[in-house]
Amino acid sequence: MSALSPAPANRFVDRVAVVTGGTTGIGRATVERLHLEGAAVVFCGRRAEVGEEVEAALGRDRAVFVAADVTVRADLERLYAIGHERYGRLDVVVNNAGNVVVGPTLRLKPEQWRRTLALNLDSVFDSCQLALPLLQATIASGAAPGAAIVNVASLDAVGADRGFAAYNAAKAGVVNFTRSLALEFGPAGIRCNTVSPGAIDTPLTVMTTGDPTAAAAFEAANPLGRYGRSEEVAAAIAFLAADEASFVNGANLLVDGGVTAGTGHPDVMGLFGMG
Repeated sequence: MSALSPAPANRFVDRVAVVTGGTTGIGRATVERLHLEGAAVVFCGRRAEVGEEVEAALGRDRAVFVAADVTVRADLERLYAIGHERYGRLDVVVNNAGNVVVGPTLRLKPEQWRRTLALNLDSVFDSCQLALPLLQATIASGAAPGAAIVNVASLDAVGADRGFAAYNAAKAGVVNFTRSLALEFGPAGIRCNTVSPGAIDTPLTVMTTGDPTAAAAFEAANPLGRYGRSEEVAAAIAFLAADEASFVNGANLLVDGGVTAGTGHPDVMGLFGMG
């Protein structure tokens, strides 16, 4: 993990977590964070070699990698089956897998639209539907008083970016679907929340981080003057999954450096020399 404040000790000891898209970027940082705090983590990704390297680095006693494509429901069924067979319970689910296609709407191919929604939204539904009975079973057994789902959305869930039509729609759907879960399953002790990252330096954002002009523009647009780090998002996810957030349900936590703090209007003080 990158240098951050020390992680709270033992928040997830004896807990079991599933993380989708757990081999790179925010997903990998989340796997590492939950594992560091004591959880057994079952995580998936499409690149078996990378997943197995992460599993070996963490230690196979509390880390299990499953090669899976989250757009294939049978793969998700196998992910949860393997986790349950290995550990016999489920406490935390983090749905992180996703990707983005960029381009003008009129040139967006129907298959690109459907693939983007399948990966970013449909897979979240499938994963949650498969996970919820296992989370309910953990609570019913008396093994834990509650459980948590954290779905990773995006800043594009609360405002749109040009050229991101399918991604904008999918991530907005994730946020409102999660609110539905919060209303339905909160009474049973399962808290459901979203984290919406802004510009984070991950392999997914290499199109901008790898271009000096684009990177400078994104940094200038952020009140903190930089990209976020995967570990910072993972810390927010861990908070929402932990008992400290026991009264947080149906929330969308923005981790964007303050981009959404403004209205988008010009800097009036700068325009009139008041800075």
